[in-house]
Amino acid sequence: MPIYLFKTYGFGVEEIAVYAWIPYVGAMFGAWFGGLLAGGFIKAGWTVNRTRKTVITLGGAIMLGSLLATTQASTPLFAVLLMAVILFGFQTAVGNIQTLPSDFYSGKSVGTLAGFAGTAAKLAVVLLNFLIPVITVNSYAPAFIVGAGLAIMTVLSILILCPEIKPLKPKAA
Repeated sequence: MPIYLFKTYGFGVEEIAVYAWIPYVGAMFGAWFGGLLAGGFIKAGWTVNRTRKTVITLGGAIMLGSLLATTQASTPLFAVLLMAVILFGFQTAVGNIQTLPSDFYSGKSVGTLAGFAGTAAKLAVVLLNFLIPVITVNSYAPAFIVGAGLAIMTVLSILILCPEIKPLKPKAA
C-alpha cells in the first residue's frame, strides 16, 4: 500500500502514515463481523454448510465490488476507504474458510490440513510479490483486477469443491 500511495498519489512518508492504518481497521471489523454473523446463523438453526457458504460468498462479494471500484478511485481517501472495505470482506470470508478443516475433519487431520492451506497461502503471496511489480508498471488497476478474479475463484472453489460442508466419515479399513 505505501508504494501504491506513493506511485498513484505522490504521497510522502507522513501522508502515507496518515492513511495506511485505515484498511487494517476494516480488516479488524471484518474478522469480528464474519465470526459474529456465522455464530448468529448457527444459533438461528442454520446448518454449517449454509452458514459457511453464505458468509464466504458475502465476504467474496464485498471484496469483488470493492476491488473493481478501487480501479476507478479518484482520490486517495476513497482508495484507502475502499481498501478498508476490501479487507473487511476478506476477513469476513477468511475466518470461515480457515474453519473448514475443523468442519470436515477432527484430530491431527485438522492441523495438517490447516498447515497445508497456510503454506499454499504463503506461496501465493510470494508469487504475487513477483507478479505485482510486473503488472503495475503503468497502473495498479491490473492488481485490483487480479484480486477480483481471486475473490471469484475462492467463492466458486468453495461452492464447487465443497458440495456439503459437514464432518466426513472415515473410510472403513
